[in-house]
Amino acid sequence: MRKSLRLILFVIVLIVSTAVSGFPKAQAAGGLYPKLPAAGTLYVYDLRNDSPEAKLSALALQGLINQDSARIYVLTRDNIDIGWLNTTGKSYQNVTLLSGTNPGLRTLYRDYINTISKLIVWDGNSDWTFNIALMKGSLESGLPVTDSIRSSLISEFGTKTIEDIRSNWSGRVAAYDWALDHLMPSLNKQVIFSAGLRTTEPNPKDNWTGNPWLVFDYAAASKSFVFYLDPRVQSEREEIVKIVQRGNYAPGTAVMGYAPNGDELNATVNPYGIGYVVSDYYSNGSVWSSFPNRTYSQPAGNAINAQPGKVYVSIVASDGDNIQFDQGSLYGQFQSTAKGQVPVGITITPSAQELASPFLDYFYANKTDNVELVAGPTGYQFIYPEDYTNGYSVWLNLNKQWLQDAGIRTSQIWHSRVNSTSHKQMADSLVGTGVAGLFRGDDVQPISAYHGIYTIAQGDMVQNEGDIYNVLKNVNSEPSRPVFHNIYPILAGYGQDASGNFLFFDRVKAEVDRLNADYPGKYVFLKPSDEIATINKLNQGLQGVSFAANNNDAETIYLYEDNSSAMDNGHRYADGNSSWIYKFNLDPAVTKATLTMDIGGDYVVDLSRDGMNWSNAAHANGGTGRTVENSNISGWLNNNPAKTVYVRFKDGSPQNGNGPSLYQLSVSTEGTGATLVTPSYADNQYIVQNTGSIDNDHRYADKDATVIYKFDLKDNVTSASMVLDIAGEFNVDVSRDGINWGNFAYSSGVSARHSETCNLSGVLTNNPDKIIYIRFSDRTPVNGYGPSWWNLNISAS
Repeated sequence: MRKSLRLILFVIVLIVSTAVSGFPKAQAAGGLYPKLPAAGTLYVYDLRNDSPEAKLSALALQGLINQDSARIYVLTRDNIDIGWLNTTGKSYQNVTLLSGTNPGLRTLYRDYINTISKLIVWDGNSDWTFNIALMKGSLESGLPVTDSIRSSLISEFGTKTIEDIRSNWSGRVAAYDWALDHLMPSLNKQVIFSAGLRTTEPNPKDNWTGNPWLVFDYAAASKSFVFYLDPRVQSEREEIVKIVQRGNYAPGTAVMGYAPNGDELNATVNPYGIGYVVSDYYSNGSVWSSFPNRTYSQPAGNAINAQPGKVYVSIVASDGDNIQFDQGSLYGQFQSTAKGQVPVGITITPSAQELASPFLDYFYANKTDNVELVAGPTGYQFIYPEDYTNGYSVWLNLNKQWLQDAGIRTSQIWHSRVNSTSHKQMADSLVGTGVAGLFRGDDVQPISAYHGIYTIAQGDMVQNEGDIYNVLKNVNSEPSRPVFHNIYPILAGYGQDASGNFLFFDRVKAEVDRLNADYPGKYVFLKPSDEIATINKLNQGLQGVSFAANNNDAETIYLYEDNSSAMDNGHRYADGNSSWIYKFNLDPAVTKATLTMDIGGDYVVDLSRDGMNWSNAAHANGGTGRTVENSNISGWLNNNPAKTVYVRFKDGSPQNGNGPSLYQLSVSTEGTGATLVTPSYADNQYIVQNTGSIDNDHRYADKDATVIYKFDLKDNVTSASMVLDIAGEFNVDVSRDGINWGNFAYSSGVSARHSETCNLSGVLTNNPDKIIYIRFSDRTPVNGYGPSWWNLNISAS
């Protein structure tokens, strides 16, 4: 069995080595994490049968030895540690252990006894003494031990100098104050650790006496400051702040390990330029850091044509920002034969480029084309952008480089409000990098298209098998537009069963198969970057666009910049110094276009080809009631090969605070007609004013509701006709300018569904722009049985 396993793993090694051989090895992001000197051969010590106290001492000793050459590798978990080692292709020897208790520590101590100058005795009831012993030992070649470990080692291997620090300090704060004065000046300032003796878990097996953390070898090898303090306790939070200030760490520095209050350590350290790489159970960090940094690549997203009536879904698995998950759970998940059968995103930490490049080598070599590696929150480190008030611009520049070098196409962002300063700065930092989108984890907001970087909701967090099916079956498709809805499975729950089996890919496939069987044709599953590219394609090659300014995705995918506009009863407004900008990428063949706005207030509407140089297109001159405003924007298409048009709305009299209120906007281009099913994505592009409603497979406008379409026909047409599939008690009016109307069809009394034909050729005379408006309204509003229409066909020649 062992020979078969080694053979399989050797094949994996060959695959990995072949797959990564083409990766460029120069100019990789780096310099943030300590690198230990690589050894030619690794010596493997098995700690799985050692006591928790012995494991902690062995990890500290591993770090001491690896300071000069990262040659000691330890086994603390079944399958994972040896599995990863075999993926590297690196030479190693398994060390035969002594018999008896704590064989791993005792063998390692015997083999490297001359590395140790003294034993430093700590007390498990005073957790700070372990961290002080670890830091002192890293600087003074001392080995942290409990008193019982001290006794057994001396009894077996002879005397050593003893330094007993168990009673040196009254508590945590006093101990770390001492460490700041006596140890901090000599310690490494590249990284800092929040790690220690956890005692807070309900299950004793999850505390240090049952399952101690594993990150300590890297802390000792890198000679870094290590604290374990609870930010929920004021005195301890103040001590953390004192530590990061006294360390004078550069912006972009990481705190590794974990905190008693989990993720919320960010709120304490981010204001001082410190990010977070969760890594409490990250093992053999001193060895992994000795591998060379690498760069990676993934293809850009592949856009498809999004169709109304469908739900587009991206599933992104959680927790990859935590490097211990990459090392543990994610390695296990990648063994599944179901991997690659459904498009998904898998979060990783780009910091692995320097901390553990073999991890990324393996994931890239084995991910398949249907799996995308995504940066976890909030990029190359876990931060809360709104709390990162010192050095955020430095962090953003580092983040940009690390994401690019890790091959990232989509990343996550948490704790940053849409259109907040921190969100805009992050989006701007990613323009032109190849990172096209951000998945936002705080709350559900419409898609943001700020400066071309799309930010979309990461979606429902799901924990249990069946949750994906139960969430998505209740997501309704919409006949007039595509719907985007994402899912965020938590790997620690959804990805494993009670026995610890890794089932993420298998469960996803089963649930997707069930959804497709029960709701055929409704769902389209995409990788994250493909979803972003598909959303972007909705604003490319436009021959017409129309939307209600109601903060729906149909509007916000064009919202290039939002400078504090707001919503009021389903319309967008901007008072005072606030404003907003849409960006439209028209079809390259378009030469004529018209901007139509259902608008009110004291508005100024400006146009630009580049988003920087502006000219006025419409203004209200002191304020007006709600009106339909038309502006010929054809001139803006000249000397504009990209056919990109920016439209800005701002307050004409900022001091009065009664700026633009926009209800509907459309950009129409010339055509020879349209055949429209209502409601549909296509039919929606011609609507310029809409207070009507949708009932399943048709539009209707009862009582005072109206719906107005606008068709911009080619200049050379001389005849036109309209055919309607319609019912109800209706007026259908037609206009050249959207102001002066003439009735072309009506029904006295409620009519059954029928076909109605109207000759529109007369509307084209004295109409050089060949623009036709068509309005649907209720002929007898008091009855409330207005028009219902299913199809509208305009033909012209």
